[in-house]
Amino acid sequence: MDKPPQDAFRAGRSDVSLEMRIQVLLEEYRALYGLLTFRLTAMDRRLPAGGGTLGAILGATTAMPPDTKLAFLLGLPVALLWLLLSTVHHARSKEDHLRRIDEIERLVNRLSGEELLVFQSRHPNKRRTPAGRSGFGTVQAVLSTCWIMLAACCFLVSRPPTLPDLYAIIGYWLYAATLGGAMLHAVIRLRRYRYRRPPTNGRPLFEVFSDFLVDRPGFDC
Repeated sequence: MDKPPQDAFRAGRSDVSLEMRIQVLLEEYRALYGLLTFRLTAMDRRLPAGGGTLGAILGATTAMPPDTKLAFLLGLPVALLWLLLSTVHHARSKEDHLRRIDEIERLVNRLSGEELLVFQSRHPNKRRTPAGRSGFGTVQAVLSTCWIMLAACCFLVSRPPTLPDLYAIIGYWLYAATLGGAMLHAVIRLRRYRYRRPPTNGRPLFEVFSDFLVDRPGFDC
């Protein structure tokens, strides 16, 4: 079969009706809301599940032998940092979902000529808080919990005979303070995070792909 001209592919754009375009956007809208629900559930469960487990381990260290106690106290700050960073990552993804949902609502409203979807595009938050008020509030709660546990670790490590001398205790305090500062830095970065829409070349995907097929030798349509 002879290769069709590129104009034949471009002419196919007229076959995509307005209703079909809106339907495609609504399918993405539903998928994003499913992902948004997953992010919210993961963030809500992270504090009671992860924080509760680490808190139980911290409380159990008082009954452990000195060597075992020291090993857990060295590992707990890293686990707390992981808990905070994983929550921040979910919050950043939630922010991306919210902003794309906002874009879809505005686009559907523009294509339809009336306001059909308004929840996110008219949300009172107005993009002031990344991940929404609930998402950023969860991050702040996790940060506060992690700092409290870090302070408890520093208190427990200061009680003899966990560490042999004052220099070792000061070294542990610096270790905990460094991880606490990394937690704060992650939250500040989230506070400054803004969704950026991926750049496009302004052409539909099917048109770009069709040009690729036409220009490549050995490809017949």
